[in-house]
Amino acid sequence: MGMRLNKSLQQLVLVFCYAVGRVVALLILVLLLPVLVALYIASWITLGEQPFFSQQRVGLNGRLFRVYKVRTVPSQEGLPIPKLCQSFRLIHVDELPQLLNIVLGQMAIVGPRPHVPEHVAQYLPWQRNRLKVKPGLTCIRQLLSPKQKLQFNQHLELDIKYIDTWNPRLDLQILWQSVKMGALYNSWTQ
Repeated sequence: MGMRLNKSLQQLVLVFCYAVGRVVALLILVLLLPVLVALYIASWITLGEQPFFSQQRVGLNGRLFRVYKVRTVPSQEGLPIPKLCQSFRLIHVDELPQLLNIVLGQMAIVGPRPHVPEHVAQYLPWQRNRLKVKPGLTCIRQLLSPKQKLQFNQHLELDIKYIDTWNPRLDLQILWQSVKMGALYNSWTQ
């Protein structure tokens, strides 16, 4: 992680940031409960199936956990993704149930996005450094254009760079840019 603070102080700051993140996530979860209910109903009506689902992911130190999401893709293969669900995916509101993962201490607000076990099994030794921090709801690579596709190794390189240079200010910058990006998209679509 970043070199500005000594390791033990930096670890203490990181634990404090995780704790603050859990409290903030709980407050946001309570405030956004009506939005989550609306997402639930919209997804249910649009797709005609169970709107919330979970997937197994790998977290801090390789621990497995279930990540929660709003369904935006039909479970039956070959069916098109409805436009409403595409917009949910584009602005990442389908990820809002992961606030619960943050409250439970499995994720952070900012950090590398959690990978599925199959991807983690393919990590090279240097890529395992990605598991030194909690996965996040938002990350630096999500700030790149949503249409810009990165290779798997490019994702990991960005994640490792984030971890190596981590500090609270970087998290706040990523969070602010993520909020602006969602607000900007909302203004374009109205």
